[in-house]
Amino acid sequence: MKNDRARILVIGAGVNGSVYATVLHNGGINVTILARGKRYEEIRKEGIIIEEPLKNKRSVTRVKVIRTLKPNDIYDYILVVVRRNQVSELLPVLARNKSPNVVFTGNNLAGPDEYVDALGKDRVMMGFVYAGGKREGDIIKAVVLKSATVPFGEVDGTITPRLTRLINILHQAGFKAEASKSIVDFVFTHGIGVPLFAELIIKHGISTRDLAKSDADLGLLVDSMRESFYVLRALGYRVVPRSLSLVEILPRFLLVLFFKVFLSLKLAEVGGAYHVSQAPDEVQFLAQELAVLSKSQVYLRLQSKKC
Repeated sequence: MKNDRARILVIGAGVNGSVYATVLHNGGINVTILARGKRYEEIRKEGIIIEEPLKNKRSVTRVKVIRTLKPNDIYDYILVVVRRNQVSELLPVLARNKSPNVVFTGNNLAGPDEYVDALGKDRVMMGFVYAGGKREGDIIKAVVLKSATVPFGEVDGTITPRLTRLINILHQAGFKAEASKSIVDFVFTHGIGVPLFAELIIKHGISTRDLAKSDADLGLLVDSMRESFYVLRALGYRVVPRSLSLVEILPRFLLVLFFKVFLSLKLAEVGGAYHVSQAPDEVQFLAQELAVLSKSQVYLRLQSKKC
């Protein structure tokens, strides 16, 4: 496959942004990362340092870094990799910039309307993240999930040339990305699980292993996920990927057993507890968005009874 000469900007230099930038750079992609404050100085002087807890490996990658995005700094794609509660303050900066394609990655339980209103539908795309972990000083401790197939898509579900090009760029870097016709459904489905898992992880002292020992709370997790999927469907969204519909079908005790095993793994600690320990603000923000979704579903139910 011919190398794509696209210019990519990654906004956000936390765990996922650092992983994105590192893997894209190592895959031969022309990538720049935007970082602020102390993080900018760390990357400029030391590069991006990533330590993989499951492999006991450490790498240092020198990536181009900037601290501001000017209106005429044009990139083929801007990947927005920041916490959900940090996006709104970034939208005016993106609106002033002239880059044609802005890809919002990460959790969102309010839908893409805010992004579209700020930038216009012709600039907005959505996708997801590949890593889980935490930052300790200047070191990113993360699991790099390059083998996981992750979707990217247009908000209206169409498969466009710019989407196909983005997927090809990610493939060139070694990611297993796919073009999705239901990216909004995917983001909603994943997003509702974050506050549900996070609240219970916090309850158990930021320990996934301790949560795994509580059958009562694992049962509560299953019940909460089922209720949340019901809300999604009632509001007209689909559960994506379809495999997650098993949560609604399988016996409760089997699901409790599955979560008991999964949450005992180091992978769950790195991907779950690590993130929760550093992003309680995002967890709270998503919990509030989930509450709004639930209230919307109740409202629709009441309206249907009046008809």
